[in-house]
Amino acid sequence: MIGIRGLAQHLNISIGTVSRALNGKADVNAQTRQRVLDAAAALGYSPNQSGRSLRNGKTHMIGVMIPTSRENTLIDFGFAEVLDGIRSVVDARKHDLAVFLYSADDDPFAHLRRIAERRLCDGLVIADTSRHDPRIDYVIDHAIPFVAFGRSRSGGDHQWVDIDFPGAVRQAVDRLVALGHRRIGLVLTQRELNFLGLVRDAFRRSLKSHGLAFDSELIQRHSHGEDSGYLGAEGLLGLADRPTAVVTQNGNVAIGLYRRLTEAGLRPGTDVSVVSLIGGVQAQFLSPALTSFTTDLWRIGVELGQALMAEVHRESGDPVPAPVQLLMPTVISAGESDLRAPPASATGKRA
Repeated sequence: MIGIRGLAQHLNISIGTVSRALNGKADVNAQTRQRVLDAAAALGYSPNQSGRSLRNGKTHMIGVMIPTSRENTLIDFGFAEVLDGIRSVVDARKHDLAVFLYSADDDPFAHLRRIAERRLCDGLVIADTSRHDPRIDYVIDHAIPFVAFGRSRSGGDHQWVDIDFPGAVRQAVDRLVALGHRRIGLVLTQRELNFLGLVRDAFRRSLKSHGLAFDSELIQRHSHGEDSGYLGAEGLLGLADRPTAVVTQNGNVAIGLYRRLTEAGLRPGTDVSVVSLIGGVQAQFLSPALTSFTTDLWRIGVELGQALMAEVHRESGDPVPAPVQLLMPTVISAGESDLRAPPASATGKRA
């Protein structure tokens, strides 16, 4: 590749003339402009992005913030699909996608502020939204283009794309009740994310819609990942009247749940039915096959990318469009982990 200085030397014209020709300035005649463009294409000219960014205030970089820890793998296969959907959009607009990692123990707001203050990117995808998320308030106050992967009560009428987890909860409870289950548990991770609050609220409403009493002991929240499922199962099995069915947050939680049930001599699906709100690659080899919900994760990434790029390229004075607020539906993927409720004599079994 060649820079603007080398291109000017090759053509034996000034750097200023080359720059104006590349930027389509009217004071460069058509013959010179074409000569510069032909040489740039032939020699693989690459603009100095740092200098261009300083001049126009743009980095042509889109950032995604992702929490990580030793216990929680960097990016699961599901989120990788979301990232690829975003990438497909920003690539088409000649932007690059940057992933900003921060520890799950760090303050995500402080992390976002560092990125914003250094002007590392033109727009942000904010994931793992909390019910009241100061990051969203901050980017709105500072007029930073963004889109949220997940809803929040912060920020008013902002742009977001989310998975319809409450809809999945309703379907899961409806399905289990139709199979004869009347005591259903819910196992979630401990993190205070907005979607987990939506899941808990939907769970209570779904039980009520079937005339089932809500028991707070049936909601188990522990740690994260497989540990959450293992400890959640242990808590449910310790109840005098244990549930005959369990809804889990995701496939990783279901893996831990399966492990503890097996240790207790109980077979998932036969003794305790299990339905997961999201499956995932990690859980695809569970036996019996896990009943779970799927959604189009790549399409979610595309929608996030399109909403953000429209905001990044909106010029001052342009009319403000209605914000993108999209709830992606989920579809049941029936496995073998949810069967009819066992006889009443088995529901009180302890382990």
